[in-house]
Amino acid sequence: MLTNFRHSALAAVLLGSLALSACGSSGDTVVAENESAESVAAKIAKSDIRPSAGRWESKMTITKMDIPGLPPEVKGMMQKQMGKMQTSVSCLTKEEAEKPKADFFKPGSESGCVYDKFAMGDGKIAAVMTCEQNGQKQTMEMNGTYGEDAYTMDMTADGEFAPGKPMSMAMKVESNRVGDCTGDE
Repeated sequence: MLTNFRHSALAAVLLGSLALSACGSSGDTVVAENESAESVAAKIAKSDIRPSAGRWESKMTITKMDIPGLPPEVKGMMQKQMGKMQTSVSCLTKEEAEKPKADFFKPGSESGCVYDKFAMGDGKIAAVMTCEQNGQKQTMEMNGTYGEDAYTMDMTADGEFAPGKPMSMAMKVESNRVGDCTGDE
């Protein structure tokens, strides 16, 4: 279903957002292959890589949305969203930053997600995740850079929004830590 696929893709952006807001010692690297989100989260928790607690403002832009066979009115609505920046604000508490949970590293509450590859260190992150749900397979790829107070990430997602109905999308996320949490995030 299109909504599930978009939810998965957007959640993947959020998981990347948390991972990319991390900072740590320059030599610390987390690498995983064919591992669950829980396993990746455990590796990050054991490393010196830690997200900076505080208020983060993120800007996401969908740069590509290709869904063949959509009704013209739905396709028109989606094309209007292309290139429009969506802004969100979140608060990462000190406790959350010190002990990341596995659900930060996978799309929503869906199971069946595996990191084919995950590498994070020295200010760079590269990940490929494959999820299967209800017989539909989705592959998400994330590449970006991170620093103490900002990050950027490019993400692609390919799969099916319904059996036999392909979907491909790409987006860019930019985020900055803008200070302490204010309680209205």
